Amino acid sequence: GTEEDFARLCGAAKARGMNTAMESMAGLPYEKIEMLLPYLDHYLMDIKHMDSAKHKAFTGKGNELMLENAGKIAASGQIRLSIRVPVVPTFNDTPEEIRAIARFADGLPGVEDIYLLPYHRLGQDKYEGLGRTYELPDLLPPEQSHLERLRQEVTGCTKLRCHIGG
Repeated sequence: GTEEDFARLCGAAKARGMNTAMESMAGLPYEKIEMLLPYLDHYLMDIKHMDSAKHKAFTGKGNELMLENAGKIAASGQIRLSIRVPVVPTFNDTPEEIRAIARFADGLPGVEDIYLLPYHRLGQDKYEGLGRTYELPDLLPPEQSHLERLRQEVTGCTKLRCHIGG
């Protein structure tokens, strides 16, 4: 399967002294993720929202499995885990929503970094090319000043290093 191929690729890279990383929402059964951990140095996990109903309304899926996997990956102690938050206006860009994600991330053992990623519309052409409707056509990326305020919210309620972008 795909996970086995990815594990082999990462294993070969590590054997040659290369650092390995994966970016994912962790929406797979944990057994598939666990199989990859020995071959990875860094896991960059997207967490979009703490409220499962709102997460499902925007993404089509609840977030329970992803949050459970975040806890399991962190508890494994096998890998450096960082949390990435795509900041999307009208979805998760309030101080309350960002603080909730940051507090969750801060409670994961070993997590030191959180990245606030400003929403962008770079994927819009892909949707149109696939004949799918891009559901967020009128949203604009968050202002830098708003992202700075959100960063202050994170650093004010956690011990995490908070980065904008990355």
